Amino acid sequence: MPIDPYAACPGGTGKKIKFCCQDLVGELEQVERLLEGEQVTAALEQVERQLAKTPGRACLLATRTKLQLATRKFVEAAAGSAEFLAAFPANPLALGQAAVAEAINSRIQEAAGLFDKARETAGSEIGPEMERIAATLVQVAAQTGHTGFAQGIVEWLSDAGIGTPEDRQMLASVVGSAGVPSALRARVPFESCPEDSPWRFEFDNGLKAAREWRLGKALTTFRSLKKLAGQSPEVFTNLARVCELLALPYEAAEAWATVAKLRHADHDTAVEATGRAMALETEADQDRSPVIPLIRVAGPLPAEVASGDGLDLLEDRFRKDGRLEPAPFERSEWVSRGAVPPRSVWRVYDAGPEAAKLGRLLATLLVFGRQTDREAELVLQGFQPDVQDAEGVVAGLTTVTFERLKDGGKLPLATPTTWLLSTQFRMVTPAVPTAGTPPGELGPLDLLLDVQREALWSRFDALWPDTPLPELLGKTPRQAIADGDPRVEALIVEGEATSRRPDATDAWIRMREKLGLRAAAPIASTNPLEEVPPMRWHRVALEGLDAAELRGLFLMAADAGFDLAAERAATAILARPDAAPEERWEALSFLEERAQGSVRKLEIIAELRAIVAELKANDGMIDVTELRIRLQRGDQAETMRLLDHLRREHSRDARIMEAVAEVLMEAGIDLPGLAAARAGGGAATTLGGSGSPGAGAAQAAPAGGIWTPGGGGQAPPQGEKKAIWTPGS
Repeated sequence: MPIDPYAACPGGTGKKIKFCCQDLVGELEQVERLLEGEQVTAALEQVERQLAKTPGRACLLATRTKLQLATRKFVEAAAGSAEFLAAFPANPLALGQAAVAEAINSRIQEAAGLFDKARETAGSEIGPEMERIAATLVQVAAQTGHTGFAQGIVEWLSDAGIGTPEDRQMLASVVGSAGVPSALRARVPFESCPEDSPWRFEFDNGLKAAREWRLGKALTTFRSLKKLAGQSPEVFTNLARVCELLALPYEAAEAWATVAKLRHADHDTAVEATGRAMALETEADQDRSPVIPLIRVAGPLPAEVASGDGLDLLEDRFRKDGRLEPAPFERSEWVSRGAVPPRSVWRVYDAGPEAAKLGRLLATLLVFGRQTDREAELVLQGFQPDVQDAEGVVAGLTTVTFERLKDGGKLPLATPTTWLLSTQFRMVTPAVPTAGTPPGELGPLDLLLDVQREALWSRFDALWPDTPLPELLGKTPRQAIADGDPRVEALIVEGEATSRRPDATDAWIRMREKLGLRAAAPIASTNPLEEVPPMRWHRVALEGLDAAELRGLFLMAADAGFDLAAERAATAILARPDAAPEERWEALSFLEERAQGSVRKLEIIAELRAIVAELKANDGMIDVTELRIRLQRGDQAETMRLLDHLRREHSRDARIMEAVAEVLMEAGIDLPGLAAARAGGGAATTLGGSGSPGAGAAQAAPAGGIWTPGGGGQAPPQGEKKAIWTPGS
């Protein structure tokens, strides 16, 4: 495709090609043809040859760096972008490409500073290449945990109307999928200067720069005001926000901690500022002590065990011991990554007083036989305190002595809170009643999960108050409260407001009472979305809200992951006689996702069916959701009724049939096997026509999730937007 001589120079000079690089049009067109043919390496070689002939040309330097990044030649890209920037220090594209090179090499702060200069230099002339640079920086920052920088770029794109709404929503989803800490989900606005401040002129200049996304200038201004206005919470709030956006988490954390002290009389504001400071401290140093590392320990098996029938006898000993159980694993996954698969894998449970009743999962034990390049050995992996307990269990069954393996820093670390919340217990397969579960009674899976939850929260309740936490700078919650530290309440508020499961919400509320913290008071507001910070939405008195404000609060809370507020708002919507069917559908769908126990889920599904009938909408996916619950409860008659209804009413809907197939396979029904046994007929063709319904099956909702088109019914990662589906959407 011929290059328009009046198009902007691809080197970011701000000039037209005709007046900048007319002599290189032929070479640029040749590079474009190579790229259209997906010959990226050849295009890069062509650019490098031309640079050797005509060095120092912006269009060639920019194209070379772009192609080096595209071919993952990151070392060369860093050198190339540095050469481009040295030759054209005021070129926005050179600054942007240098920012990408710095970000890819894990220098996020340098990348943020360069991109801020690029954005300021470009002004309103933001072309497609700068959009791509912005998108790349969002993804790199989100993946490396610098959510403030990533969120800031998305905010800038939205404020300036750059790119399509779909592109901006995709980038917001990237940030959400990476996981935004609860304390950082709310967008804190920049604050204005008090009217009587003697330094108002300087403050307003910094505020104007910040609002115009000239963050470097704003940072310089607010830093200088620290000396003049050391007791101004407005200065430190704006400084903290600018530092978040420029990937300066240490300085941002210090500023938020100062805000908390300056506004100690406003208890809620001080607690929330403390929460932001804690989140940014973690962003700045994700390996803070104390942490719980995931570790691997290994020990060689004696020669007499490794040879002959020794391994068979050892595994038989494991099988007969109540503290170990075999675990399935995929040998092909090991082989595909070039690793030797183990001979067998076992779960190791504790031997404490609860072991006979439930058993806490300690670690995974891998048994390796003798290989060409390695001796027979046992490997234990799990969190360090649990592996130490597991070693004692295995030592009683073998003579193996374990030593910790070096991981090179590749294994993850967890905070003590995350470690406690991730505790797992032995899953004993419940016996499904022959006649099914009586209506209104908990099913066997409900009873099992209740026991699991009780064990989890009992352990959490007993251990967390006296566990040293990095968020508390190594102090335990009891010690921090005794010292008057607001950090404990900040942790509890986040748990109350953002826990995805109601049992977790309840546990945090109980923890508040156990530690002697006062209960949070209700908040009266007729316009909570404008007047109340998101971390307090669950405390808003809902009785006086009009329908539009209530629905807005529900949707915003559900979207941002403030689940307790969304649950309360959904319940309030259902209590309103003037709520539209679509509004009741949204509210019930959210409550069904959050509900625990099949009895409550079936009650909600019955209410959803009434709405579907009122709207004359398709009820196929409600059938699928109910089918999963009925299978778990062993309700054979209801299961057959649903299958018959699906066959009669929805057998031509491929989407619904794929979801049905997924549910049946989750329940252990081998549909491909049935189809093969019946020569292409049986359950597969009875429900969905020809072929195996397992092929290409759509991901169905997990237990307790209403299936929504495009979402598979899966609960999104923490911080990611929730999509609420309504009939007909």
